[in-house]
Amino acid sequence: MLQPDPVRFPLSHYFFSGYLSKNPDPSNFPLAEIPGVFERNEKLLASALNILGLTREQLKRKSEFNFDSGDAANLEGGIAILRAAELLRLKQFTNISVVSPQKGQQGADLVCVKKGVRVCLEVKAVTKQSRGRDKLFMEEQLYDKVRQHAYKAGKQLQESATVLQCEVRILVYVVNWFTQSIHLGQSDYQQIVDKLERDGDVESLHGIGGVWFITKMGLDFLFLNESGKRIDD
Repeated sequence: MLQPDPVRFPLSHYFFSGYLSKNPDPSNFPLAEIPGVFERNEKLLASALNILGLTREQLKRKSEFNFDSGDAANLEGGIAILRAAELLRLKQFTNISVVSPQKGQQGADLVCVKKGVRVCLEVKAVTKQSRGRDKLFMEEQLYDKVRQHAYKAGKQLQESATVLQCEVRILVYVVNWFTQSIHLGQSDYQQIVDKLERDGDVESLHGIGGVWFITKMGLDFLFLNESGKRIDD
């Protein structure tokens, strides 16, 4: 059974042992890339705990970071939030924390501050388990997947922005599709955002100040409208 070494990778062991006992998951934990996968996740987990000001026990008590069910989509979604928190730190955001939505409600995932502006972020993972529709170009496949979540994510951001008094709402997509992460660039992601803005039928980006893409390879592409540009560097 694949398990992270509890001495060398204590955080990976704590968060992933239950998951791996139920789901070997060669897409997220390929044997050929072990122990590199554990090393990367160990660093991410340690950094995220520091950024969020939480203990490992406090983080795992939040359902999105408890992976013991073996649900691969839940794993990728939780890791996506941690990757977004790490990027926020690198981009000089402060007061980064995980949002605890009110009972019975779904809200944003993260809240933070930049230039004195309070920001809410909803993070969606384009998971390895999902796939794009056949016969579509790579950017069209990603656009199709992004659009599926945009309206609901926008509503979640609106709810949290009201409660948390956030001035800017950002929708974050962590793209775990390898091919799109390798081949798509700034102009391709810009086209996806432009198409979302033209989707008046579903008001995909209504009230959203920015869309941020984080690729599997670690690149990021942020697109801000006039509302979101208050946090621009």
